[in-house]
Amino acid sequence: MCGICGIVALAPEASLPEPEAVRRMTAALRHRGPDDEGFFFGPGAALGHRRLSIIDRAGGHQPIASEDGTLQIIFNGEIYNHREMRPLLEQRGHCYRTASDTETILHLVEEESVQGLNRLNGMWAFAIWDSNRRRLLLARDRLGIKPLYYAQVDGLFLFASEIKSLMAAGLVPRDLDPAALAAYLECQYVPSPRTIFQAVRKLPPGHVLVADASGIRLERYWRPTFRLETMPGFEDAAERLRELMTDSVRLRLLSEVPLGAFLSGGIDSSIVVGVMSRLMTRPVKTFTVGFRGAGWYDESPEAEAVGRYFGTDHHTLEVGSLDLPAYLEQTVRALDEPMADPASIPTYMLSQYARQWVTVALTGEGADELFGGYDHYRFERVLSHLGPLGRLAGRAGSLLPARFIPPGVRKGLEAAALMEPDRHLRVRATLAPLEVASLLRGSPDGLRRATRDALEEALEWCPSRDPVNRLLFQDLATWLHDDLLMKVDKMSMLASLEARVPFLDYRIVEFLFSLPGSYKIRRGGSKSLLRAAFADFIPPRTLMRRKHGFALPIQGWLRHELRDYVQDHFASGSDPFYDHLDRRAVDGILDQFYRRNIDRSLPLWILLCLKVWCRQTLGPATALPKKAP
Repeated sequence: MCGICGIVALAPEASLPEPEAVRRMTAALRHRGPDDEGFFFGPGAALGHRRLSIIDRAGGHQPIASEDGTLQIIFNGEIYNHREMRPLLEQRGHCYRTASDTETILHLVEEESVQGLNRLNGMWAFAIWDSNRRRLLLARDRLGIKPLYYAQVDGLFLFASEIKSLMAAGLVPRDLDPAALAAYLECQYVPSPRTIFQAVRKLPPGHVLVADASGIRLERYWRPTFRLETMPGFEDAAERLRELMTDSVRLRLLSEVPLGAFLSGGIDSSIVVGVMSRLMTRPVKTFTVGFRGAGWYDESPEAEAVGRYFGTDHHTLEVGSLDLPAYLEQTVRALDEPMADPASIPTYMLSQYARQWVTVALTGEGADELFGGYDHYRFERVLSHLGPLGRLAGRAGSLLPARFIPPGVRKGLEAAALMEPDRHLRVRATLAPLEVASLLRGSPDGLRRATRDALEEALEWCPSRDPVNRLLFQDLATWLHDDLLMKVDKMSMLASLEARVPFLDYRIVEFLFSLPGSYKIRRGGSKSLLRAAFADFIPPRTLMRRKHGFALPIQGWLRHELRDYVQDHFASGSDPFYDHLDRRAVDGILDQFYRRNIDRSLPLWILLCLKVWCRQTLGPATALPKKAP
């Protein structure tokens, strides 16, 4: 696992900055690759690379050049089937100089252009510079497991694994995108292709970008059809899923360094660990974090029980009192742009802890978005059966006075009255549109563009007509890679640990979306197919556990351990936070939480993460245009 960055002069007359700019960009990625660094400086392009050595530790130094020296590649990720691809490319005349997966990517693109990427199984973000054509090719894996950002400034094209690397060049402006800020407040992350900065974009998953003198062109290379020649029955589908999952884990055991797994005690990570235990000759090293005295939030007893069942070498990080402000400061800085997923802190803590023993860890990320692990997927299944009657009931119920309906029920009724993608947006939102508008002093309709655009884009290229599958795909194409995978990547790489996600093998994804939604969510509950596939494999108690989630007791911490920190932060006007948000609206949420004892912990957490980010990242001159009150 690595970090990549570079600067390219798009036009022949454009000149590159001094090499020190790319050296600064590369230094900003050192945590992603503490083992090695490499550079390429040539006419029109400067590339930088930081390496975490996992495959071909001795010979995999980057950049790697093509046989004739005209192409240079830098790569972040792992290609699990690169050894299977190598004989094919050698038969076509390519002479390997390393045993690394990076060289396989380069030769495959030489032979088959971007369509060759559909042969790869893995996770990747890479750049190939063609010095003859003065052309840069960027690519990101199908599901967005690895991040990649870019910016175009004054005839120069910059790219990097993290935004902080782009900013280290000293060339990219820091003006905020108002639509991105609104989306963050509504859904706690910024949806692709936007970032919080107007000048910076995320390369969407499953896409390539070509940059040269004629401009920038984006192309989608992964176009799944989600169709099977013969639809299997439920039991046959469960058997096929078990085969695919076993092979996915097998591929992800490829490593020349110590390897383990995160284990929460839930069904997803338990399946990963169980399959690993059958494939490995030594006990699997497993890791969990437990919060002493936190009651429901402490999953460590469940994880330890699963570890005993599979005979793992289990390690538990027991957390009592901790320096929460310090961890919040670290995680906010590492995430690069505002992201208020509370699980970022325990993910970093667990990564930092596991790094003492292993360099690679497998996780259960992605299973909820494939098998329907959240409550709103079951909600969608009910609504799809009710049809127009459900929308009518939602409209009628949402008109009742708020004092008669619990907030969660009212949110569901409001969502039921809507059509897609607005229904999904209302279910996913932490803050309602009117509250976002009050915080930003704007029209709610005008502020929702970024999130709605991302959901509409997902629906446009989702080939399934099944309502549950369409909802799952919206989360797969937005929430999964913009929040969950981004969190896992940034927090694990902050600890110089590589995280692998076997549930997101593209073969599993394509198979599952070819099946009806009723295979995943049945009358008995969610994840029906997954439970059936591994019913005889994992402990019965684990098999029947409800969705728990990897969370923090943030309500208690905001009221106690973080109270002074919160109040000091929001009392301060030394950063540009209040240039963007209305102080009275912010004070209203603080008052509801601290004085009126209303649980506004998630909205307050969203605002706190933004406040810390503003102080860390923005200068006093950067501000959004103020709107009339």
